This record gives sequence, structure tokens and C-alpha cells, in this order.
Amino acid sequence: MKIISFSGISNSGKTTLIENLCKILTPKYQVGVIKHDPKSKAIFDTEGKDSYKFFQSGANVAVVSPKETNIRFNNSLDNNEIINILNTYKKLDYLFIEGFKSMPYKKICVIRGDFVQSDFDLCDAIATTNKYKDNFKNKIILDLDNYKEILQWIDDE
Repeated sequence: MKIISFSGISNSGKTTLIENLCKILTPKYQVGVIKHDPKSKAIFDTEGKDSYKFFQSGANVAVVSPKETNIRFNNSLDNNEIINILNTYKKLDYLFIEGFKSMPYKKICVIRGDFVQSDFDLCDAIATTNKYKDNFKNKIILDLDNYKEILQWIDDE
């Protein structure tokens, strides 16, 4: 399973990037998304919200906050499958994590202008637009608008 974490400030394009990667992958692969919700603000089933977009892209989604964890699957599960999920790990081909910066997985920092230095310091690659790509040294630079290039980097890791 390929596990990649995404970081970046609010409105940098993390959700859009993950959503589009899921749309490319889900016809052939099992994809999961975990979204960190440190302030317990996430609302499931609300059109336009991150968890809704991820689910609509075909991915199975978990939203984790200090108060609760919500999980949605894109298929119907019988009681035995639910029990198995609770007791074992479901096989995924790709798992994308939005947030959880301290988790020990490869990280892509999404930057479109402002960014947090700690995100930059901890990332393995930067996904940005052509406008900003020359601002960063000593990091792998990925074209934020080229999803196939980003998937190639993920698959090579």
C-alpha cells in the first residue's frame, strides 16, 4: 500500500489534489483517505465539504478528530464485513492522509503562495504551481496541476 501525507495551509489546494488523485485511481484501485480534523469541525454528507468531495471521488474516507472518528465506505457492507473491518485492517492500494503532520509517511506539501515553514521542512516533495516553483531549493518540485506526475512520484516512492 502506498501511503502519502499531504500538508499545507488552508485553501492551498490539498483537498482538490487528493480528490483528483482519487478520481484517477478509484476505477482500478482501492483508495482510502484519512482527514485530520483537529478542531472537530468536519461535517459528513455536506456538499462542498472535504469529506463529501473525497467520498464522491470514489475513495473510502475516515475523518479523525479529538472527539470522534467517522468512516464511510462506497459500498454496502453486511454485518460480518463491518465486524471484520473493526477487527482487521482492510487492504487498500493507496491511502492519502490530509493532516497528521507528525505521522512517519512520505509527505507532499501543497503550496500556492504562503506556507508554514514546518510543513516545508518536514515534506519530501512540494506540489506547487509554475508561479512558485523557482522559490524552492533542495526539494522535489511537482506540478500541482499535473496529477499524473504526482502519481508517478507517489508510485516511485
